Amino acid sequence: MPIYPYIKKGKEHYYYAFEVKKKDGSRKTIKQRGFKGKTEARAAERQARVDWEKGQYIDPSKMTVTEYMDYWLENKHNISDETLETNKGHIKNHITPAIGSIPFQKLTVDDIHHLVKSMQDKELADGTIRKVFNLIQTAYNSAQVKELIVKNPFSLLDKGSRPKPSEAKVDYWSVDEVKHFFSVLNHRQRILFILAIYTGMRRGEILGLRWKDIDFENSQIRIRQTLKPRQKIKKGGKNSNAERSITCSNFVKSELRKHKTMVIQECWDQKREFNDEGFVVCHSDGKPMNVGNFHRFWKRILANNNMREIRFHDLRHTCASLLLTSGAHPKVVQELLGHSSIKITLDTYSHLMPNMQGEAVDKLDKMLN
Repeated sequence: MPIYPYIKKGKEHYYYAFEVKKKDGSRKTIKQRGFKGKTEARAAERQARVDWEKGQYIDPSKMTVTEYMDYWLENKHNISDETLETNKGHIKNHITPAIGSIPFQKLTVDDIHHLVKSMQDKELADGTIRKVFNLIQTAYNSAQVKELIVKNPFSLLDKGSRPKPSEAKVDYWSVDEVKHFFSVLNHRQRILFILAIYTGMRRGEILGLRWKDIDFENSQIRIRQTLKPRQKIKKGGKNSNAERSITCSNFVKSELRKHKTMVIQECWDQKREFNDEGFVVCHSDGKPMNVGNFHRFWKRILANNNMREIRFHDLRHTCASLLLTSGAHPKVVQELLGHSSIKITLDTYSHLMPNMQGEAVDKLDKMLN
């Protein structure tokens, strides 16, 4: 195998190099450096040969930014399908329109500034701008390690021109807003919003919930899977704490039973084929909801019921805020929401806890005096 060692900064690295014959009969050498081990270099060399035979090999020196980003992403295997789809969307919608046609090896600091400004002009959220920036920066850092570029333009950026992390936005409805919402809401998926506000479940957890995961006798909802884009099911939750059991109230159990009766009756009335996959929240044919259309669905719900606009995820914040202001212990809220640590709960909702501090010092005052 044409794998060769070389020394870089006192450490042994590897590169591959092999000759191929072009259509005009001339020969060229395909070469790539920057591999830390022989195994990694051999795998890349085999892939390069396959790409050449299929006519899919792209010379790094001739790649555009978009071509390199697509190539880098396709060869990145340690990410989930959901993250892959999100990153493809960032490349298509933000990176390509702004700097996609620029030669990959000639990207400059000014080009990066232009990318950031183009996203700001579109009034994207600060978090989205930072994610796109981090995405392309990571890709160029990888190119630098593999010696596909002589100089990394991201290493030349001053701190002031990098997107700053923004504080997590936390919004929620008041008690009166929640009561009004349920008083006017008339929708077949009413249970979706009840579960969000009364249990604090995440969207994917609710959409992936199955009837067999609900223990009516012991008032428990078990989070065992989540629904991802393109109706894919992911076992478990967002983190190790997310796969949990949630105690549900008598009201929630009653609403769940009503919803199940409605679905069964709807199936009989419409006399249509029902693909029973066991999902609590589903279309009239039994299939799970489409996560990709969910944002528009939620916007319609807000508009049709004349409600103050918040994100669907803010219903989860609404649950937490109502619990904390009613005196629930933060540890209980952490377990209910499935946060990976109580620090996340405290950092996110600390502004809701002054009353709890007041109650605590009053109790201490009474105890000592």
